[in-house]
Amino acid sequence: MNKFIIVGSFLLLKGSGCFSQITITESDFSIPGDTVRISVSGQTINDPALTGSGITWDYSTLTATSQFLREFTSIGFSPVQFTFGVLAPQDYQSSYFIPENTLPVDQLNGFLPVSLSDPRSYQKSTIDSITKVGFSVKVSGLDVAFKSDTIETKYKFPMAFQQTFSTRGYTYIDLNPAADFKIKQHRSITSTVDGFGQLILPFGTFDVLRLKREITEIDSIYQTFFGAGTWIGTPPIQTVEYEWIGQNNKDALLKIVLANNNGTSQIRTIEYQDIYLGLDAGLSENGLEATVFPNPTSNGVEVKSSSPLSMIRLLDSKGTLLDEFVDLNSLTYKIDLSNFGQGLYFLMLTTGEGSKTIRLTKN
Repeated sequence: MNKFIIVGSFLLLKGSGCFSQITITESDFSIPGDTVRISVSGQTINDPALTGSGITWDYSTLTATSQFLREFTSIGFSPVQFTFGVLAPQDYQSSYFIPENTLPVDQLNGFLPVSLSDPRSYQKSTIDSITKVGFSVKVSGLDVAFKSDTIETKYKFPMAFQQTFSTRGYTYIDLNPAADFKIKQHRSITSTVDGFGQLILPFGTFDVLRLKREITEIDSIYQTFFGAGTWIGTPPIQTVEYEWIGQNNKDALLKIVLANNNGTSQIRTIEYQDIYLGLDAGLSENGLEATVFPNPTSNGVEVKSSSPLSMIRLLDSKGTLLDEFVDLNSLTYKIDLSNFGQGLYFLMLTTGEGSKTIRLTKN
């Protein structure tokens, strides 16, 4: 995974303190069946530790290198029903599962005699909290589940400025009989809602709380591939996660993860919610060529496409659908914007060749 030294390249302005403080509840997060489109950026950014009350975090110039859909899949579709379904003990009855990136699957595949894939985190959502109750992973294509002996709390509700809580997570992962390999994952986490204000993303502007997680992970690994079977303690892994969370957005709007590498903080990942850009991981970008002129505009625009347009959607900066034009079957289409105010908009174009989203500014 790429790592980037933190440098000052974004403007982070302290606001006037006029932003209202919001409160986040369980209803602001996803329910089973929801999906959230995430863009992944490989940019260097300013130090995300800067925070406070009434802050404007300006990340409007983030650019995506890839995209994926985070799917909050109902536990009814899980192959490990007995571990996390309705027949499991109440504390482990998961609401949904999502892809998981804290298990070292890629590193282990280099020397294990079995293949590991599709790691998933099983999470339970209640009015009081969202907890991580365990994991599953495919071992040579077979789903194997692991309940967490100590259940880690991801969020506590209601979430408000200056909230602080600590939690621990402990999971024992045993790959027997497929492989004589075991992992004990120990995580100690302190979470603090350390800021509030406005977050500016390429997709729009949002009122947010900022959550900081300080994580220390010390794992133990048992293996028999190099001599007699033995437990090996790994060096402590220290990471800091920053999440910007708004109301009714299903998931964190922006998440930045930093790792401590020999005393230097380095960016591990930058992920943020976005609109469709045709950059889905593992998919080739379609060959659709399209233009919008004039842009910026004061009244209207003309859309020109290399393939006949079938539909155009007009969205505001927060992704709200304002208008929809269907059954077009034309290479060009004019859109009147005289009834809309100044600001940032998005045109989502659909043709037989694929889709394309164009950012539009009205002066």
